[in-house]
Amino acid sequence: FELLWFEGSTQPELENALEMTFGFPAIAAYSIEKGVYAVHRASFTETNIRKFLMGITTGKQATYKIASVPSVKTVEPWDGEDGAPYEEEFSLEDIMGDDEF
Repeated sequence: FELLWFEGSTQPELENALEMTFGFPAIAAYSIEKGVYAVHRASFTETNIRKFLMGITTGKQATYKIASVPSVKTVEPWDGEDGAPYEEEFSLEDIMGDDEF
């Protein structure tokens, strides 16, 4: 199995192929030789990640055939910083309306 790291939503084709539709952080393993993958779907704790990786290495983890192998896109490397929060600008008048009492 091969493991790789990528930032969520930077590899949409890969995320779809691995059925990673539940959010991040997430872990997936892919076997190039067998054309199968497994996705860790339990809570993101050390114990559960250890169980997932042990299941992969012992063959006890369920795997699924990958329909098609998407190419991995080259993207800008992560700078190690948290992203800036998106702040939507809006008018209170738009929310509250201009109804007179």
